[in-house]
Amino acid sequence: MRKRKIIWPRLHGKEKRFHLMLEIKCFGIVSMLLNQKGKVISLFRKRVISNTAEYISNLYFPNSLILPEQIAVDNGITFNYGYYDDYFDGLIEHKAGGFHIYMNLTKLKRQDSPRSRFTFGHELGHYFLDEHRIALKAGRTPSHPSVTDFSSKNPVELEADYFSCSLLMPETRFRTDCNHQRMSIELIQSLSKKYHTSLVATLLRYVNIGNHPIVVICSKDCEILWDWKSDDFEFKYLKKTHNRVPLTTVTGEYYKNKKRYNHPEKIFAEDWFEYINYERNTYTLNEQCFYYDNFNMVFTIIW
Repeated sequence: MRKRKIIWPRLHGKEKRFHLMLEIKCFGIVSMLLNQKGKVISLFRKRVISNTAEYISNLYFPNSLILPEQIAVDNGITFNYGYYDDYFDGLIEHKAGGFHIYMNLTKLKRQDSPRSRFTFGHELGHYFLDEHRIALKAGRTPSHPSVTDFSSKNPVELEADYFSCSLLMPETRFRTDCNHQRMSIELIQSLSKKYHTSLVATLLRYVNIGNHPIVVICSKDCEILWDWKSDDFEFKYLKKTHNRVPLTTVTGEYYKNKKRYNHPEKIFAEDWFEYINYERNTYTLNEQCFYYDNFNMVFTIIW
C-alpha cells in the first residue's frame, strides 16, 4: 500500500496527541524545556517527542528498520547528499513553500552510515515537531545547520536529537528488546546492530528508556564534555573536579597512563560522584569504557 503524507488529524480522548498549541513560539518554550543547568529536556517534553516519533515510525515501518529517507519522500521533503566542508552534518531549509534537507558527506562519509541515519532523523525532527516547523516556515529562525555530536546545549537541537533517537529506536520496540536483559556492552552492541544506530546514540536511548539506570560520560583530553544520567540513577552529581576526569577511575587510568580495560571494572561510588549516603569504600558500581584513541576521547558507562 502506498504511504501517504502525514496530515495530523484532530484526535480526542485517549487518541489525543501530546503536543503543544500551534501558536506557541518555538523559542518561547525554553524555560519549560530545560532544567536549572540548561541542558536536559523536561520529562513532559520527552513524552511529547517520543510519542510523535513513535507514531511516525509505526505508520511507515511498523515491523521493519526505520528508513528516514523514505519518510522524507512520502512527506514531500526533498534532499541531497553533497560535500560541504566541515560546516554541518545536516541542514534543513524552508524555501519556496517546501522543505529541503542537505546531508554533508564530508562529515557523514556514507549515505547509509549510522551517523548519516541519525542526522537525517535529526533534520526530520525539525520538520515533524510543530514548534520547529512553524518557526522555520514563518522565518522566525534561520535554517538549522546541525552537528550531531550530542554536545549542543541549544534546546532546539537537543529536541531534534531526542526525536531522532525516538524515531530510529521506537520506545515500545526498544523496551521490549531490553526486557529481562542485564545491562552490558554486549546488549548495547546488539541493539546498535538491530537498529543500525551508533553505539553512542544507542547508549543515550538506553539512558532514557532502558531497564537499568546508567550514566554516560563523554570526555576528551581528560576533560568532561558532557554527561547523561537516567532519571532514576541514584547519584545525581559528579565530583567537583573542574570538569576533569577523576584519576582514580577507570577512565582516569586511561588518561593517566593509557591503561585500557576490556571488561566492566568495579569502582566505588565516591570515585565519580558527590553526596554519597554510604560509608566510603562500601557502595560499588560498574564502569566500562569505549576508547577512541585517534581523538584521545572516551565514552564512559557507569551502572
